[in-house]
Order: sequence, then structure tokens, then C-alpha cells
Amino acid sequence: MARMDYCTKLASQLMLKNVMSEKNNLVVSPVSLNVVLNMLVAGLKGRTLEYMLGFLGSKNIKQINSKSSKMMAVAADVGTANDGDDGGPILVMVNGVWSDQSFPLKPVYKEQVLKGIFNCEAKSVDFATQAVELRDEINAWAEAISRGLIKDLLEPGSPSPDTALFLANALYFKGTWEQNCGFDVNRTEKRDFYLLNGEIVSLSFMTSHNMYACGSFDGFKVLEIPYENGKCKRHFSMYFFLPNEKDGLQNLLEKLINSDPNMYLSLPKVELNNFWIPKFKFSYTFDVSKAMTDTGTTLSFMKNPEDLSEMMHIRKGAPIGGSKIIQKACIEIDEKGTEAVAITYDSVSECDCDDDDETEPLISFVANHPFVFMIREAKSGLNFFTGVVLDPNQSN
Repeated sequence: MARMDYCTKLASQLMLKNVMSEKNNLVVSPVSLNVVLNMLVAGLKGRTLEYMLGFLGSKNIKQINSKSSKMMAVAADVGTANDGDDGGPILVMVNGVWSDQSFPLKPVYKEQVLKGIFNCEAKSVDFATQAVELRDEINAWAEAISRGLIKDLLEPGSPSPDTALFLANALYFKGTWEQNCGFDVNRTEKRDFYLLNGEIVSLSFMTSHNMYACGSFDGFKVLEIPYENGKCKRHFSMYFFLPNEKDGLQNLLEKLINSDPNMYLSLPKVELNNFWIPKFKFSYTFDVSKAMTDTGTTLSFMKNPEDLSEMMHIRKGAPIGGSKIIQKACIEIDEKGTEAVAITYDSVSECDCDDDDETEPLISFVANHPFVFMIREAKSGLNFFTGVVLDPNQSN
């Protein structure tokens, strides 16, 4: 049986942890994370490369590069087809690389990988003397691509003066619900939402009398709301995974982690007897490095700095520290559609420290308790955003 890709599985494991402990809404972009990891892996060799290939479920760098090209192609297809003026989706994916002058990038990596696959020009900088200026530059870069949704990507002190390489991906998506699946703002009303701790909150719910693709499975239901295509040949949809029980989110996530969510996405169009979806808007900061460590994986090159030598020139005896990967994302859905953005970065540092079914003819879909969502492109099968809503009133 096929399983979900590693980045989606990591996100699902994080959601499960949140459900059991932190009780926060969560949104992450598996695609954005995948792009940054692939940029890094494409420049590795040795044991670190072998480890990461197994980690990402790929046989070799050629396969990694092929997957990266497909991800970049989706953004290129959407961007070429329209800019949102015809009602179609807006998808912007931009990569950025800042390399310290003490660790110059290899020409092959710069031309064939960064420029050829990821469509990005690497910038040679001096982190030791320009860390503050570079923070402002990277923050401005992220804010512009995210259309102002993500400000201050990097906090004071980041990047550190001992940074050797900074890889980043910015992903912005905006989609309008398909005409036959949209919502009338005049029908939005306040309704109760049941939290995992037993509390009840009142918030705005959207509804419609339209037909939707929806299916019932063992303990949960799945609903699809497609976005307008415009001239674009790529088909984006948002999926909602709703457990039948108000406290069934943990069981649902465990099922999704141990299976392939795609098996639940072939849904028949049905008339919904009762249909309500809450509006929500929130952001989330994902410490990817910590999540990877929690699952038994670390990205540390201190023992084998030569494993980075396909990517950059390594000074003899230069110690290389760990890799810090962070993603900031936010999402908003309302009667018109969805706007979502994710910025993922990987900072590799020079180290001077210690080592550390059957469907019913008429069913209901009332998302009045915690649920999972996913924004997916059908042709590629890529999961651009996924997350969990525990309390739609939460903004962070």
C-alpha cells in the first residue's frame, strides 16, 4: 500500500502531537519544506546523502532533482496560465540562496541545481559582518513574496554571523472557490464549535445548497471544495477531513499517518442534508529541525563536513554545525476562497561549539468540531498546505 510522502507525514505527526498536548491550530506546507530539503540534498554526498535519500524515500539525487522539477513546474504552469485576473488560482514559488564568501558554492551546484532546477541565483555574502543587513534583506524578500502576510521571518540574532549557507523557499497561494461551490456571505451565521477540552465557542460558519464531492469512511467524512481554474490546466481543491466523533481527531490522524490520504480523495458528488464550514484565519511557526529530531532524524554535518563538498568549497579543518530548518505559514478561508503562504528556510552554520465505501444518498457535513484540511493539486498529487483546526477563533 502506498504511503504519504515524508514531509506530509512529518506534518501529520506534528498535528497529532498538537492534538495531544499544545492544543494549537496548525498549518504547514509540505511542498515548501520538500523544496528546501531537496535543494540541500542535491548538494550532498557520502553517508549524509545516503541517510537523507532514505529519509526522503528517494533512490538517488537524480530522483530528487526530478521531483523538484515537477514541483517547480506546477508553479510555472499556474503562473504562465494566468495571474488571477480570470478567476484562476495564483501560485507563486520563489527560492533564495545566500552563501557566505568563505564557503563559495561549486559552479555545478550553482548552475545545474540552483539555477537549472530551482530557478534561483545564489548571492555571495559575508554573514560575519553583514548579518543584521542580511536579516533585513531576507525579511523584505519574504514579506514581498508573501504579499505582506509574513513579516519579520527572521528574528534579531538570525542569521548568525557564523552562517555558511542560507536556503529559502517562499510559497504563496490564492484561490477562489469554484462558482458552483462558493458561499453566500448573507447566509453566514454564528454557530457553536466544540473544542477538545469540552468548551463551546461561537463563531462564523459558512453554508451553501450546492452539490459537493463528499464521502463517508470508517469513523470520518471527507469533503472537497474545488477552486476556479481560469485558463490554468492545474486543478486545486481544498479537502476537509472531519471525524464523526467530536473527540475523534486523534484517531483520524493516526489513520492518515498509517495510510495514504489519497485513497480517500475519489469522492462522489452528493446533496448535503446539512452543511456548515467555519471561517478561520491563523498562522503557525514550524520548527522542522526539532520535529525531525523527535522522529529520530538529525541534520548535522560536524562529523562529516566533506559531505557538503559537492555543494560548496569547504576550508580544510573548518567545522560545520547543524542545520536549522524553520517554516512560517498562515492561512485564511472565507466565503470567497483561500489565501495561504509558507516561507521555509534552512540555515547551515559554521560551528565553534560543542556537539549536541459506500456513500449515503443524503449526508451531512457539519465541521463544528476539530478537523484536518489539505490543499492539493490533482494532476501532480502535490500537497501544498495541510493543517488542523482545533479552534477557529485562534489567530496563532
